[in-house]
Amino acid sequence: MTGLLGAFFVEVALVTFRSVSQGGLKVPATAPIPAPLPSLYTSVILVYGGLSLAPRSVAPLATLIGWGFVVATFLNLYTPGSANAAAAANAQLAANLGPPVAKTPVLPPTAQTVNPLGGSNLIRPGTQG
Repeated sequence: MTGLLGAFFVEVALVTFRSVSQGGLKVPATAPIPAPLPSLYTSVILVYGGLSLAPRSVAPLATLIGWGFVVATFLNLYTPGSANAAAAANAQLAANLGPPVAKTPVLPPTAQTVNPLGGSNLIRPGTQG
């Protein structure tokens, strides 16, 4: 097992432990423990999948970065899926603000002609000038 794969497994274990201990999504309501959101696992897979694409010559650097993510997750400096959580929080905030306010209809602009004697004449839509 490579160091990057070990970091991946430790990251998945941290994500699962945090979700279960902090109370994640409990579906169905009769489930014995709350399950982690799939987006948490998806973000971990994307990060470590991207790191695994590094060429063999820089594999030690990718492994170091992978373990850096593990340490950051352990210290609460990085939260997998936090972008999705922020989007969900924004959606909840928008829902709490109430229904959108109806806008007044926008009338078409009036055409404006120049009067040779000075000033301007407004031509209303649907009329001849």
